[in-house]
Amino acid sequence: MDKRRRWAVGCNVLLLAALLVFIFGNSLQPRAQSSEQSMGVLAALTAVLERLFGYGGLTEHAVRKLAHFSEFAALGFFTQNLWRVCRRLNAHYVLHGLLFGLLCALTDELLQTLTDRSPQVTDVLLDFSGVVCGSLALVLLVWLAARRRR
Repeated sequence: MDKRRRWAVGCNVLLLAALLVFIFGNSLQPRAQSSEQSMGVLAALTAVLERLFGYGGLTEHAVRKLAHFSEFAALGFFTQNLWRVCRRLNAHYVLHGLLFGLLCALTDELLQTLTDRSPQVTDVLLDFSGVVCGSLALVLLVWLAARRRR
């Protein structure tokens, strides 16, 4: 592996590690602190997202679910990007990336048992859906870039 690719792999690994620290760190927050953080995001996003959800339709619950989905979409995207940088982006490795995302989603929910929050099967499904969408986005971008080069 050449120096440039090693640097890209290292950056991707650090980015994934930072993302996992962020995700798992949020899961270890007590319910009150997590709720306060969600309310802050809700206040910041209300003007923008009310167009999508309708006036008064954007709730703390919706913000929490969007946050879960977005975090795990980023995890799926950057996990598949690591395979791309390693020149291993094929069906076998994409499935490995999806399995990694599922294990992270399960771990995320299990960490919540260490606080006053409870794990939810629906959150695992939502998180994994984010991983799948993020993975598909990267695969689609790579496919479109390859098609354009031809």
